[in-house]
Amino acid sequence: MPTQPIRVAHLMQYFLIGGLERMVERLCVAAKSRGVESLVIGYLEDGPVRESLEEHGIRTVMLDPGAGLRPELAWRLRSVLVRERIDVLHTHHLGPFLYGAAAAALARCPQVHTEHSHEFYDTTRRRLLGAAMSPLAEVVAVTPEVAEFRKRFPGKCQVIPNGVPLPPLDSSTRSAARASLGAGPDDLIIGCAARLSAEKDHAGLLDAFGLLLEREPRALLACAGQGPLGEALRAQAERAGLSPRVRWLGSLDDMTPFYSALDACVLTSVREGLPLSLLEAMSFGVPVVATEVGGVGELLGGGAGLLVPPKSKEALSNALSSLLRQPDLADDLGSRGRARVEQSYSIDRMVDRYVELYRRVLKPSRSLRGMESRLCG
Repeated sequence: MPTQPIRVAHLMQYFLIGGLERMVERLCVAAKSRGVESLVIGYLEDGPVRESLEEHGIRTVMLDPGAGLRPELAWRLRSVLVRERIDVLHTHHLGPFLYGAAAAALARCPQVHTEHSHEFYDTTRRRLLGAAMSPLAEVVAVTPEVAEFRKRFPGKCQVIPNGVPLPPLDSSTRSAARASLGAGPDDLIIGCAARLSAEKDHAGLLDAFGLLLEREPRALLACAGQGPLGEALRAQAERAGLSPRVRWLGSLDDMTPFYSALDACVLTSVREGLPLSLLEAMSFGVPVVATEVGGVGELLGGGAGLLVPPKSKEALSNALSSLLRQPDLADDLGSRGRARVEQSYSIDRMVDRYVELYRRVLKPSRSLRGMESRLCG
């Protein structure tokens, strides 16, 4: 007899383009070939990731968006879980855990929860939620650093690192991708793919880029992403006279041309889990420079990239300059980074481990359902 499909519902806040949302999309698409039928539910803001999921045959639901604590969301989510006969609810981040735990209990559905960062445990209420996770769900951390942080709470926490596809190395698209950014043949393009929000510290990146231009006037900065600080950052670049050498690209549905155009990739976050943008750049063989926060130190350790302290424009400028001025160093770091992704952060490795987890948490639930059917029969 064919194996019964596992029906998994993912709950996240947004359908906007971001690392968490892209991770969920890739997990759902790749899990189809492993006998998993996915449904993705958002409740704060719609966005382009929803359309991309639908194009890949992944069904989506957008609950009525609204700000603030909304207890009725748990009941509405429970209705979706029951109607769709969901086997496992998979939540991402604190808010979805809160609503998901209540809905999963009401629907008698096992819950898996992924913690993408520990930096959001900044209030008593959020720390209480963190402590409640393990008794209510199978908790997954995307980095050992997040798992280590969670040792202050009861229960177990396993680590499943984020994964990305390993694209073929194709130089044929590079010239066209660079031309689309208005870059000349001698320009050196530094890329940053991140939401334009405070924790990514684009303001510090612009300061460091200004210092870099004094030594390397061929440098060009391309920023992919959008967010609440977009206007302020554009104004900062204009005041500093950087605008002619900065490209603000907004959200990109297809990141392949972006990474194909780069000479280096940078991320200046002050807090992180395991950033997908670095994994993606490394998978393309692009050398990376990033602040040593969250899981970034482990990701780039051992020569897979250059690490700098957060909020240090001098250190960041020096690291970028060393990459741009030493092609052999850049090539070596790019090769090491791609090898690191292939060995430890592949999409197949991530998906296989999640599917194994779904099957494990589902086994007691299906056994109980079968027993109830026999008793009722």
